[in-house]
Amino acid sequence: MKRRRVRKNNNKPANAIFVADLHLTDSTPVSRTDNYFLAQQNKLTFLQSLSTRNNNCPILCAGDVFDHWKASPWLCSMAYNFLPRPFIGIPGQHDLPGHSIQQYQKSALALIESIDGYVWMLQGGKMEFNNLYIAGVPFGQLEDFDPEALDISPGKRKILLLHELTWKDRKPHWSKGDYTVDELLMEFGEYFDLIITGDNHSGFVKQGEYSTLVNPGSMLRITADQADYQPRCYLYYSDNNEVKPVNIPIEKNVHTREHIDVKKERDERIEAYIEKMNQSWEVGLSFQKNLEAFFRENKTPKKVKEVIQWHLEKTT
Repeated sequence: MKRRRVRKNNNKPANAIFVADLHLTDSTPVSRTDNYFLAQQNKLTFLQSLSTRNNNCPILCAGDVFDHWKASPWLCSMAYNFLPRPFIGIPGQHDLPGHSIQQYQKSALALIESIDGYVWMLQGGKMEFNNLYIAGVPFGQLEDFDPEALDISPGKRKILLLHELTWKDRKPHWSKGDYTVDELLMEFGEYFDLIITGDNHSGFVKQGEYSTLVNPGSMLRITADQADYQPRCYLYYSDNNEVKPVNIPIEKNVHTREHIDVKKERDERIEAYIEKMNQSWEVGLSFQKNLEAFFRENKTPKKVKEVIQWHLEKTT
C-alpha cells in the first residue's frame, strides 16, 4: 500500500500570524479569578515572541483590539508597550465610538496607531507588506466593499481582513446581517487567496474552491463558557497558502461560575415574588399600577423595589 506523503514546512519561517478579538481591557471579567491584566500581557508577549522566531513576520488582526473604544491611559500604555510589532489590523465594532468608522480618530486605537509607525490600521484601505497584499474592511463596511476596484500587484498573495460575525456552518435562527463561511468564500474567494474574519470568538478554518477562510477566535477566555476553550493564532506560509494553528498558552482553573449561580438564585426569588403578587392582581390596571398598589399594601424592602424596577426598565 502506497503511503501518503505529508508535506512539512521544515521549520521554515511563517510569512504572517493571524489573530482576532484581543479585547484588551483594564476591567477583569466577572468569571475570572486570576490577574487578568497580567494574563493579557502574557498573551501579547507570546505573540511577539512567535513573530520574532519567524523573522519578525507581521501580526494580522481582524478587529476588536480593545474591548471598548475609550480605553484608559493605563490600558493604552500597556497596549503600546506589549502590542506585537509589526502589527496590521482593522477596527472592529468595539474599537469604534458608536460602532462608526467615521468616529475612528476619537478612539484609543487611533492613538496607538499615531504614535508608532509599526502599527497600521486599515480603515477600508490596503497595503503591501513583503510578498503580501492586504485589504482591510472594518466593521460595518462590507456592503460597500468592491474587490474589483482594487489595484492588486501581480505575484503577491492576496489577503482580505474583515470584521463581520461569521458562522462556520448554518446561521442561528436569530441571526441578522451575519454571514456564513460559504457565503463569504463564494463572494470573495475568487479575488483573495485568504480571508481572515473576526467577531466570532470560536476559532476555525475552512477551505473553499479558490480560497481559505480563517476565523482565529478570541485571544483570551472572557466568559465562563470559555473555560475549556483553547485560544489560538495561526501561522501563514504564503508559498503554498497554508495555515497552521498554534495554541496560545493559558492558565487552568481561572474561571468561576459563582456569579451565574447567584444570578439564577436572584432571578428565582424575583419570579417567586412576582408570582405572589398575582394573588392581588387587578385586571383593569396596568402592570405598573398593580405593582405600585402591591407595594403600598405590603411591606416591601426598598432594595427589592429597586431590583424589580430595574428589571422592568431594562425590558421595556
